[in-house]
Amino acid sequence: MNSRYCKFLVVVLILGFFFAPSAACAASEGGAIIKFDTVEHDFGKIAPDSYSDCNFPFTNTGKGVLEIDRVKGTCKCTVPALKKKEYAPGESGEITVKFHAPKYQGSTSQHIMVFSNDPNNSRVQLVIKAYVQTKVKASPEQLTLSLIAPDAGVSPITLTSLDGEKFAVTKVESPGNVVSIDFDPNEVLEKHIFNPVIDVNNLNKYLNGFIVFTLNHPSCKTIRVQYSCLKEFETSPSVIIIRNAVVGEIQKRTIYLTSNYNQPIEIESISSDNGIIKVVGKEQTENRFKFDVEVAPPLQDGKLRVFSDTLHIKIKDKEQLDISCRGFYKADK
Repeated sequence: MNSRYCKFLVVVLILGFFFAPSAACAASEGGAIIKFDTVEHDFGKIAPDSYSDCNFPFTNTGKGVLEIDRVKGTCKCTVPALKKKEYAPGESGEITVKFHAPKYQGSTSQHIMVFSNDPNNSRVQLVIKAYVQTKVKASPEQLTLSLIAPDAGVSPITLTSLDGEKFAVTKVESPGNVVSIDFDPNEVLEKHIFNPVIDVNNLNKYLNGFIVFTLNHPSCKTIRVQYSCLKEFETSPSVIIIRNAVVGEIQKRTIYLTSNYNQPIEIESISSDNGIIKVVGKEQTENRFKFDVEVAPPLQDGKLRVFSDTLHIKIKDKEQLDISCRGFYKADK
């Protein structure tokens, strides 16, 4: 091949690069394009456990046939439907969505994914929103509880009818019976006031949850009040992760132990299961400990690339806190 022919070939290739349409451009010019009038629908305020419908109109604005492979909702409460799967250029269609609202008050949103052969927009996400508003209002909507003084500062719970309909409370439930409420199922009123009683032993097992009231109100069958509670003691971090560990290379970490109720902390003992984690220093304030720890990766057991240990911190007359450690050996190159 002579030099003149090589130069000619290079020029042809350069011109082809700049002036020949790419395959992607050609596909885009002749492909399908799915265009929705809107990709979001807000139902506004709706009743709990109610059913609502909405439509998402679309048009194939491309030059090729639009093929919709599937339409998928994120949960069983959102059911999309499509009459057919193929649409000619310029043809319109719509996706109908049936939405089953949650039973409880609050904002909610769900998504629908539309999969098609649009080369530039093969997955379109549609969004539906709503605010579920009950006909009975709970006040307060949330209780903040305490393990140290469980009944101190707990507000009465008031249930009020917003539409004037009288109702009775027929059942009250909470996880592990953490919150108990005395009620009369035969008492029919527009407003009920209850004084919650807290079981501190069960509260320690179920720190967060809901008090669920079952009602015989014609438009509101259940309503709930959230409760939350801090642990008495907490460590940060609660888990130690060691990556790229090498045998013989000590890894240093810091662990903080805090009393969430500003109580004095007295350490009774510190130990570990396998001796991989060791506490080498500690500092104390009135309600907090700082521990300096060292993690010594042990010899590998054959081809096993993982090691583990657990550090136990026993607080005098209180609970034991366990901090797990999981290490991963550095991979051989």
